[in-house]
Amino acid sequence: MIHAYTFLVLAILFGACGGKPAARPNILLITLDTTRADHLGAYGYARAKTPNLDRLAASGVLFERAIAAAPLTLPAHASLLTGRYPFRHGVRNNGSFTLAETTPTLATALHAAGYRTAAFVSAFVLDRRYGLAHGFDVYDDRLEVERGADATVKAAGDWLVAGAGDPRPFFVWVHFYDPHDPYEPPPPFKAAFADRPYDGEIAFADQQIGELLGRLHAIGGDGSLLTAIAGDHGESLGEHGEATHGLFVYESAIRIPMTMSGANLPRGQRVGALVRGVDLAPTLLDAAGVAALPEVDGRSLVPLVRGSGAGPQDAYSETYFPQLYMNWAPLRALQDARWKFIDAPAPELYDVQNDAGERANRAASDPARTAAFRRAVVAAAGGAERPPATARVDRETAEKLSALGYIGAAVAPPDQADETSRPDPKTMIDVFNQLRDANTALQHRQFTVAAQAARTVLARDRDNAFATMILARADLEEGRYREAADGYRRYATLVGPSADAHHWQAIALSRLGNADQAIAEEDAAIGLDASDADAHELRGGLLASRGRTDAALADLRAAVALAPDRASFHVGLARVLLDTGKPAEAEAEIRRALELQPGNVDALAAQASVLAAQGQPDAARIAFERVLAARPDADDVRLDYAAVLERLGNRDAARAEYERLAAGADTPDAVRREARRRLR
Repeated sequence: MIHAYTFLVLAILFGACGGKPAARPNILLITLDTTRADHLGAYGYARAKTPNLDRLAASGVLFERAIAAAPLTLPAHASLLTGRYPFRHGVRNNGSFTLAETTPTLATALHAAGYRTAAFVSAFVLDRRYGLAHGFDVYDDRLEVERGADATVKAAGDWLVAGAGDPRPFFVWVHFYDPHDPYEPPPPFKAAFADRPYDGEIAFADQQIGELLGRLHAIGGDGSLLTAIAGDHGESLGEHGEATHGLFVYESAIRIPMTMSGANLPRGQRVGALVRGVDLAPTLLDAAGVAALPEVDGRSLVPLVRGSGAGPQDAYSETYFPQLYMNWAPLRALQDARWKFIDAPAPELYDVQNDAGERANRAASDPARTAAFRRAVVAAAGGAERPPATARVDRETAEKLSALGYIGAAVAPPDQADETSRPDPKTMIDVFNQLRDANTALQHRQFTVAAQAARTVLARDRDNAFATMILARADLEEGRYREAADGYRRYATLVGPSADAHHWQAIALSRLGNADQAIAEEDAAIGLDASDADAHELRGGLLASRGRTDAALADLRAAVALAPDRASFHVGLARVLLDTGKPAEAEAEIRRALELQPGNVDALAAQASVLAAQGQPDAARIAFERVLAARPDADDVRLDYAAVLERLGNRDAARAEYERLAAGADTPDAVRREARRRLR
């Protein structure tokens, strides 16, 4: 999975509670990730099961040709909320960009106009760190990676019910992620859509839209209603060779559904004119009677649908994902009522009015039109230079984005090529699909499969940083530590200065037993990023193993301060505190770890060690035995358990444990050496 279709169901309710209309309408915004326009019943898809969305569309105006600004979740949402194209709001990709706090949005405008504002998102890619929370009183992003539409609807519905008596108007944004790859609809949709699970995800999201609208009805929110529905971008579903979205800007990835109804708008009207996702925020503010946002690229569509004005003349779309994560060429598109141009190393020109599938490239046969379109793209958006990232992609961020299916190196590769010498994404689609397969295998811990897929990519694209990283990770997980260290070293040369690359080298080197080189790599990682909690934690453990306990404690305390909710960090600090004769401080860290994760086996093992250090060997023995029952292969715990048995005078049992550790084929070297020493 790489992208998202986003539906916006924006409901403006005149009079949320009681019969008197509010001074200004309430607004409900629902974004539905990864939903194609042509997979809804309202757009003619006979197999669709989308009664709620279809009913909303039938009650107003349906825009047949609405175009997204980008085939990526975060940039597309930023455009929907600001009315600006990505080259103006500055968010050009997922994960590595943040919307500036000074950028006005739909939320900031409505908040300033006296609205209560709340947002409920369903995927990490829209986490508050990326700047979309500005203007919201509540921004509910309480999730690890993603959550289902039902959980998001419950949170939003609870908020709406709790504020039902508040006379102020509200603006609520609810984001659904369900129709995103991988397509895994819940029961009963899984069985009903077994042959087309993508449609099943959309059907489930539609059901949840009905649930949310039902909760609004229950609190009296069924007055005069303006509903706007718009997708954030499309889903290729194999068209042009792309399985999902993000790499291309063909219509399958950027054509979005958009409907509006209520507020004296016509009913049952279909508009064939070109419109854009950037027109949504200006239209809603106009309909709500709120002052327009400054410096927008979009325009209000209210005059168009009421027959008193024209729509936009053209629509711009872009994807910088190929450049920023693959070092391939970016793609930028501009289209008007008939023609569509894609600015690429091999430019493309389509008569989309007569070639909706974009199969006949007319660029070579119509060079004058092609050149005119390219001049227009450059005049609007400038050249295709690499935009500087505005958000740090740390290890946690990279792992969460990868789990969502967004593939790419954590840091953009050095920009050494000009825009015409980079590979054209359409010539690299097979490589991209192999990278997706490798990433999926890695997420499912199929390391052999991931390694083979990565090697296949590198045979075609030897400097592909993401494939290099996947191969190194597979080597690490399968115990090829020297190859892993070499792979991460090469990854660092491909992506430039990277704390992440140095940290992973340190992990591989530490598993080779080379603590000093591993410490040096973590020195480099922390030099690049002093806020890297994982680097501090590993360096602290390595320093402790070399007897440098003061420096170790400083690092481990820094790790806990940077990531206070990581139970394992508290346990690591506790163990070094215990080794340096500070059992009370160690006990406090263990207590915090167990508060975070009540069943954490490492914390329970450390707690047993504290009992032993406090002169309670009987209690320690019982605690160790419970830990070993849950994790019999915990050889470091078994070593401490044997020491407690020895203290209790049970030398035969202690000797048996030491012998087991000394002879074990999988016993860590350090544990084996210590067990053998104690047997002498």
